[in-house]
Amino acid sequence: MDQISIVGLRVTSQLAGRNTMSRKPAIIRDVPADAPSMKKAVGQRLAKQYAANPNVAKYSFVLKFPDGVVTGRAVSHALGKLPAPHGPTLLAGIHFTVEAMSAAKADGCDVIAVHEYFWTDATYAAIRQSI
Repeated sequence: MDQISIVGLRVTSQLAGRNTMSRKPAIIRDVPADAPSMKKAVGQRLAKQYAANPNVAKYSFVLKFPDGVVTGRAVSHALGKLPAPHGPTLLAGIHFTVEAMSAAKADGCDVIAVHEYFWTDATYAAIRQSI
C-alpha cells in the first residue's frame, strides 16, 4: 500500500474565550481508492459513506473538512489552493451546502458526506446569525 502523507492540518485557536476550529481542510495526497486507505485518510465515520469510483484507482488529493457545515466558499477556496491540473480529488465532510456540492461537482470532485442537507450558503449564514 502506498504511503499517505498529510500536507495541511486543521488549526485550533482561541478567539474571544471560546475554542474555534479553522474551516480549512486537511489535505492528503496520493490516497489509493480502496476502503482501508480511505479509513486511514478520512476516519471511520466518513469512510462508512465511501463508495468507490470505478474510474479512479488513486486520488491525487483528499480534502477532509472539519466537522460542521462546509460552504461553497470554503470548497472553492480549498480547490483554488491545489495545483492545476490536480487530478482526481475527493472531498470529505459531515455537511455540505448546495453551493459546496455544486462547486465540487463543477471541478469534477467526488464527495463523501455523512448528511446531505439542502441548505444554501445564505440559509446557513442566516441560521448561524440567529444562534
